[in-house]
Amino acid sequence: MGRVEILTGRERRRFWSDDQKLAILEEVATSGLTVTDVARRHDVLPQQIYAWRRKFSQQPENESRFLPVTLVASDIETSCQATVEEAVQKTVLKKAARTGRIEIRCKGGRVLKVDAGLDPLILQGLIRSVEEA
Repeated sequence: MGRVEILTGRERRRFWSDDQKLAILEEVATSGLTVTDVARRHDVLPQQIYAWRRKFSQQPENESRFLPVTLVASDIETSCQATVEEAVQKTVLKKAARTGRIEIRCKGGRVLKVDAGLDPLILQGLIRSVEEA
């Protein structure tokens, strides 16, 4: 049979300080126990722990912004010298070899996400422009 509680008297409301809430959230994150087990240990509802998690995880988001991109002329000229047949063949090979997207971490903490089949010369120009920005 499950756990049975009989409540008599006035409703009990407890107030948890932010430090206590953070300690319980840290226990959930590091102990390997489930939220339900930790909630039971501290005599709170699991929903309360989820609400605390949402409260403390809400931080102001960094606004997205566009960075200026400049392609180096020599890269463009080199990539444009290929014949039409070679360009078609490269496109077919790229599509066949494409496995998804890659993520490149540049200087200054910026992240560049591109298709895996992107032309290396164009990619080189993008990386340069992102790192110089």
